[in-house]
Amino acid sequence: MFEYSDEEEEYYRLISRGSEGEEEERLRAEMQRILDDEKIIINGSYSRAIVLSAKAEVRGLRKLSSATFFIEIPYRPLSGTNTYENMYEEAVAEYDYTVYWIMPRGGRIKSFDISGEARLSEDGRVLSVRVRSGTKVRGYESVAFELPQPVSANR
Repeated sequence: MFEYSDEEEEYYRLISRGSEGEEEERLRAEMQRILDDEKIIINGSYSRAIVLSAKAEVRGLRKLSSATFFIEIPYRPLSGTNTYENMYEEAVAEYDYTVYWIMPRGGRIKSFDISGEARLSEDGRVLSVRVRSGTKVRGYESVAFELPQPVSANR
């Protein structure tokens, strides 16, 4: 979820007219292009992130907008510990954004190495990472997580 100041109220106007669909498709395609440049390795095998959808929203005030992306990464899960690694170009965040990792029931995040302010829920199922505009993003992140048994193929 990317949040930003929308001084021109572009998203407010689009949503008011019910014409945000084209912008959401543009956002989805742009995020897919960015993710296609990343190197994602899960459990030692390369994978590709897929942007399922994007949502343009106004966050209460007309000038406070956000773009939310729903992303899936197909992989072959292992019983026990699984490891996700992502390598990408180092950058400085242009907007505030938050990334959520949500584990299935019985799963839990064991460790993580990620830029931003990270919080792990008490039960270890939800990791939220807040990155503020201006934060240097290192270009590497990893998350180790444990899945319940038996494991079925996740998408």
